[in-house]
Amino acid sequence: MTSAFVPRFALIWTVIFAMLLANISVATPIEIASNPPPREESRFLTGLPTLVVIGVTSFGRWLTPLDEWQAEIRKLTEDELFVKRWMLVNYDPASLERANRAISIIQQQRKALEKKRNRFLWWYYPTITVVGAGAMMLTFWLQKD
Repeated sequence: MTSAFVPRFALIWTVIFAMLLANISVATPIEIASNPPPREESRFLTGLPTLVVIGVTSFGRWLTPLDEWQAEIRKLTEDELFVKRWMLVNYDPASLERANRAISIIQQQRKALEKKRNRFLWWYYPTITVVGAGAMMLTFWLQKD
């Protein structure tokens, strides 16, 4: 695990822990002596299934190279902008020709990486949706009395 993943990983687990803590505090009933105990109501979108889905999707996102690809695309875009600004300062024809070649190479690399990322996203989102729904149904089935 690189240092770039540590803050995001810590944030994910902090949010999951906070939701778990909030769901536990909401789930503990307060009984009043004069009233009969409240009837249990099933909340299908809160509690453990929600945490399982959040955990599965967060862990699934963490395993993929999407964030690295996005960072590389941003870096290539910044490099392209740097070269364009550098071209505004330098008027030497040889330097301008090298800069134009560098820009074309950077654009080719960025477009190839964007194409790779987009092809990956075509199967990533449906897969993570099916896995998350399956995890939610499994936790509903395990919670069933």
